[in-house]
Order: sequence, then C-alpha cells, then structure tokens
Amino acid sequence: MKTASLAFVITCLAAFVSMPAFAASTDKEQPIEVEADSLEIRENDNISIYSGNVRLVQGSLNARSDKLVIHFDDDKNLVLMEMTGAPASFRQLDDENREMIGQADKLDYYEPKSLLELKGNARFSNDRDLIEGSTISINTDNNNLQAASPEADKRVRVVIQPKGKKQE
Repeated sequence: MKTASLAFVITCLAAFVSMPAFAASTDKEQPIEVEADSLEIRENDNISIYSGNVRLVQGSLNARSDKLVIHFDDDKNLVLMEMTGAPASFRQLDDENREMIGQADKLDYYEPKSLLELKGNARFSNDRDLIEGSTISINTDNNNLQAASPEADKRVRVVIQPKGKKQE
C-alpha cells in the first residue's frame, strides 16, 4: 500500500470517529485503531473497503461491523461512510461519561450533511433512554433526531427514564 494512501485512509477515519457532537470531546485527540480481515483501496473509484470482523477504536468509541466502505470525492474529502453488519454497532461515552450505543443493519454517515443514519432494526440509546425504529437519523451538528418505522405493523418505540437519582 502506498504511504499516501494510508495517510488518506487515516484522515478519512479521523473525520468519521470525531463526527458525533455528543461524543467525548477528547476522543478525537486519541489514536485510531482499525482491524479487519482485509482492506482494499480503490483510488480510481475513491473508496476504501474494510471487510470481515471490522473493529474501529478511538478513545471511548468502539465500532464494529462486517464491512466498512469509505467514499470520498475527487479532492479526497469524506463524502459517505457505510458500515454494514448483523448488526453494525457503536458504543461511545460523552463528556459526562454517559454511554451512547447504536446499532442497525446499516450505519451511514454523510459528512457534508453531518447526518448519521441507522437503517434497518435501528436502536439508539443515550444513557438509559432508548429509541427503536426501522430508521433513526441524527444530525451530529445540532443533535436533532428523527425516527421512523414506515411498515404498517411496526412503530417507533421510545423509553425515557425518570431524571431522578441515577442508578448505580
């Protein structure tokens, strides 16, 4: 693998792992570790493909998937990151040490829109609150969230814990 290609992949990963506005602010300062069974870089197509038991760690962020595909434009700017799995998942702490967990059949992050989409059997919890649906979209700039379950027999499910004393 060319040295420039490796540096480019690491730059793209840094953009991904520092995306959530609600994530621990020190995570983006930590080293990034990625493990996978294989890596394919298609420079002419502007994509990198990690396959097989993909694991990404940076600070408190732990992400796992069967496959990670990174798409970038001709100027090597991150456009889209796709994680697929059974399920694809992430776990991360915020600045107040509260745990956030997300999982879905597919996790997509659209860098230009600052949009994280959990698609297919989506589940997102922040601290002890929970949202489930077919899709969950989170704007990582302003933390706006939308959840939907367009199938007639499915509904969005939300569980909000009382804000009283925390369980230990």
